[in-house]
Amino acid sequence: MPSENSQPAASPVTGSTGRRPGRPTQRILTVESIIDRTFTIAGQEGFAAVTMNRLAREMGVTPRALYNHVANRQEIIDRVWIRFTDALEVPDLDPENWRDSFHELWGSLRQQFRKHPRLLLVAQDETITTSATSPIGIGLVEKSLQFFVDIGLTLRQAIVIREMLMADLFNFALNADYNYDRRDEDTRAETFRPVPQAWLDEEPDVDAPLTRKAVDEAVTTSDELFSYIVEARIAYVEKVLEGRTEL
Repeated sequence: MPSENSQPAASPVTGSTGRRPGRPTQRILTVESIIDRTFTIAGQEGFAAVTMNRLAREMGVTPRALYNHVANRQEIIDRVWIRFTDALEVPDLDPENWRDSFHELWGSLRQQFRKHPRLLLVAQDETITTSATSPIGIGLVEKSLQFFVDIGLTLRQAIVIREMLMADLFNFALNADYNYDRRDEDTRAETFRPVPQAWLDEEPDVDAPLTRKAVDEAVTTSDELFSYIVEARIAYVEKVLEGRTEL
């Protein structure tokens, strides 16, 4: 029996297109095209939205056709994670100018995570099997740890700082950047107000002078907020290197 993504046999036609009216165009289905579509869905909606029926529907095939290329949904999830981690890049880092390198490292990874923010939820939403082990991903961890050690941190301190880095980036991509990027240009400046202006207008009798003033003094871009976060991490690492805090 031919696979469902093979060319259909010749059949009577009723129109100039050579197809029966209303019959869907056959799609070229490959493992890569399945992963591409999963990236799109999971990157914006999360992995809960990725089902075999959803993929099949969006790709114009039946669920059975997908199984001609992948064993199951778990294989798709593993392949997505491999592609995601293999595509990540860590910039060249200079221990002699580590403060600038902190901005480059945090900033580079932030922009890469920002493209598909909800893919970062894979650890919470899915199980990644050992089939998704990536030599490239392991190499990136090694490169970052080596940088932290080279600036004078112990390995334990380097591990903790790296965990802080990942927490910063995951949280920022999933909350700050995600919410900021999804707004239209006219309302983006309101993203980081501690309370929306409309709430304060609705409750004029609430005694909250600082909160009302904060509406006008809040940062207006995600870039500005991110810069403050990186500077805060740099200040913390300075304290660790100087022995002014225990880690």
